[in-house]
Amino acid sequence: MLHYAETHFRLPFSRLYRKEPTILIDAPFQVLPGLPCPVWLVIRKAHRFPVYIEEVYGEWKNAEGQSISFKLPIQKKFSKPFHFEELNFENPLHPGLWMLNIFVKYEKNKVIERWNYPLLPPKPLMINFLKEPPPKPAGWLAGETHCHSSFTSDSMEFGASIAVLQKAAATIGLDFVCVTDHSYDLRNEKKFQTLKEEIAALLPHPILIAGEEISCGNSKNENVHLLSFGNENYIEGHGDGGRRWWNTKPDLKIAEAINEYRRDSLPPAVFAAHPKLPMLSAERLLLKRGNWSLKDLTENNIQGIEFWNGFRGRDFYEGRALWIKCLLAGHKLLPLGGNDAHGDLNCYTAIAKPLWSLKCNQEHVFGVVRTVIPGTGKAPFSEIPQNLYITDGPALWFENGKLHAKSTEDIGKFLSITIFRGKDFFEKKEEMPINDSLDYIFEISLTNSLYLRAECETSCGKFAMTSAIYSLPAALES
Repeated sequence: MLHYAETHFRLPFSRLYRKEPTILIDAPFQVLPGLPCPVWLVIRKAHRFPVYIEEVYGEWKNAEGQSISFKLPIQKKFSKPFHFEELNFENPLHPGLWMLNIFVKYEKNKVIERWNYPLLPPKPLMINFLKEPPPKPAGWLAGETHCHSSFTSDSMEFGASIAVLQKAAATIGLDFVCVTDHSYDLRNEKKFQTLKEEIAALLPHPILIAGEEISCGNSKNENVHLLSFGNENYIEGHGDGGRRWWNTKPDLKIAEAINEYRRDSLPPAVFAAHPKLPMLSAERLLLKRGNWSLKDLTENNIQGIEFWNGFRGRDFYEGRALWIKCLLAGHKLLPLGGNDAHGDLNCYTAIAKPLWSLKCNQEHVFGVVRTVIPGTGKAPFSEIPQNLYITDGPALWFENGKLHAKSTEDIGKFLSITIFRGKDFFEKKEEMPINDSLDYIFEISLTNSLYLRAECETSCGKFAMTSAIYSLPAALES
C-alpha cells in the first residue's frame, strides 16, 4: 500500500497532497491489427473534489514524421469517486510505434499534460500498433493472471473498471483476464458477489474470471498473498490491509485459505503471488508482510508460483531459482506470469519516496506478461493445465513431443532458445541451433532427465519460458 501513486493522503505531511482529483489519460500499450485504440480520461476522487473538464487535445506522432492533431470538447462536470470516460477520435492508420502527446484543459483554463500527478514530469503515451497478432499455438488461450479492478479502491490504490479491463484485453490480444482484487479490498461476501455479477453482465469474450489476491499467513505467521481463480465465494484476508492497525495478524493460514477455496468442490487453482517481492521495511514492520519460503511452497496444496510479476527484476530471478529448486526436489509446480497492474494500461506510476516523490516506469502494465494455456472448451483454470508457457512476446511451447518457438517482426528474431534438463539436483543447459527464422520446431527427448523446460529471448528483449514437462509420448521415448 505504500507503493501506489496517491495525492490525497497527507498525514503527517505530504509534498504530494493536492486539493483536486487525480486526472490522467490512459490507453493500452499495444493494439491488434485492424482495431482502433481506446483512450480513456480517468478521474478519481471527484466526489471530494468535483471538476469541470473543458476539452482534451493533442497530437499523434511516429518516427517517420507523420502526425495527427485532434481537439475534443468534453464540457462536462465530474463528481463521482471514479470515472473512465472513453474518448473518441481518429487513431493512426499505419502500423508501428506511435507517441500520443495529450493535454487536458479544466477548471478556469488549467492545463495538464497526460496527468496532474505532482512533481512527476509528463510522459507521452507510447502505443504499438502491431503488424500481426502476438503468436500463440492454435487452440491455446493467452491471459492476464494478476490484475486489479476498481473493486480495489481505497486511500492508497485503485484499478480499472471491469468493462475497461475487458476492452483493453480485447485490444491487446488477450483471451481471458483473472481479476484478482485484494481480499482486504473486497472485504466481504456481498462485494465479491457484486464483482461476479458485473463480470456476468459483460460480453462473453475476452473471458473475465473473478478471483482474489488473498492475504494469508505463511509458516512464520507473516502476511503473504495467494492468487485464486474462479472462487464461488469470498475468502477472508485482512491482515496487511492497513485498516486495522491494532491487528495485522493473518486471518487464515495458507492451508486454511486453500481449504476455504476448496469447500466449493473446485479444483484448487491457487498460486503463490510474487514469492520474492521486495518490500519496504515499513511494510514488514507496520503490515507484517513477508515472503514465501520453500516450506510454504512445498507443504501446501498450491499449483504454482507467479514469480514473473510484470518485469524481470531481482524478484523474477530469485523466484525462478526457488521454482527450479522445487522442481528438482520433485514438486510439480507451474510457473505463472502476471503483472499486478492497478489500472496501469500504458505505464506504471508509483511512489518513489513515501509522501515525497513519484516515479513512472513499465514494471506493472496490464497484459504485458501473459500466461498461455491449452484451451479445453471450459473456463480457464477450471481444470489445472499440465502444460503452459509465460511470455511478454514470443510463443514457446511443448506439444506432441516437440518444442515449438515462434516470433513476429514486432517481437524480434530469436537470440537464443535453450532447453534445461533437470536431473540429480542440477539443471543441464542445452542451446538449440538457430538462424534468422521466426519459427522453429525441435525434436526432444526426456531420456535420463527428471524434467525438461525451455526459455527463449528475442532481439527486442522479449522473453518466454515453458512449464516443466515430465513425460513424452511412448512412441517418442522408444
